Amino acid sequence: MNPSRLLSSLLAALSLTFAATAIADDTPTTSAAATPETPQSVVVVGTPNADAAQPAESKSWYGNAWDTAGHHLSDIWHKGDIELYVPFWSYHLPFAYSAEKRASYTEYPAGGGIGKGRYNENGNWEGIYAMEFQDSHGKPMYMGGYGWIPTWRPINDQFKIGAGVTAFMFMRSDIGNYAPIPGILPAATIGYGPLDVQVAYIPGGQGNGNVLFWWAKFAFR
Repeated sequence: MNPSRLLSSLLAALSLTFAATAIADDTPTTSAAATPETPQSVVVVGTPNADAAQPAESKSWYGNAWDTAGHHLSDIWHKGDIELYVPFWSYHLPFAYSAEKRASYTEYPAGGGIGKGRYNENGNWEGIYAMEFQDSHGKPMYMGGYGWIPTWRPINDQFKIGAGVTAFMFMRSDIGNYAPIPGILPAATIGYGPLDVQVAYIPGGQGNGNVLFWWAKFAFR
């Protein structure tokens, strides 16, 4: 089994469904077409294009979310840039860990990843990704998912800052013995041109979680 392929396919569908609730301006609109009057002497049996005539309101929220997820995935795949991911820092917050425990952890993980991303019509970044890197114990960890980050450009078009979310699945040895587990985390970004530094916050308690996971992202445009 190839973990990266599993994650990229699973997460694109799962997390893009979440994106359907986050981006409100993606609901498709259709214009009503004039229906020619049917002569009284003609008997019409059935309704041509019955599926097309079905009102949008009859579709379930799940159906609408699935359609929107497919639209997002298609746009990212066909319009997005290839992006290189380089994880570089797993910062364990000092208030949650002793100095001895932090010294025993792998805080500068080796690894990498690849994805596709784009800035949509609203100027917000969204993308899919898959990464493999060392967890805090130095063992291989796999993570893949979808990110949606509303983005602002306070200085010029090249300088960007933003905050949003990433929905994903991950696999690691000490949690479920590499069983795929879903998650969702707050994320933020700062960047210039094709280079961004992004971070996700992993909440937790004393001796667990409370990690800032950092990675660099470069878009090949």
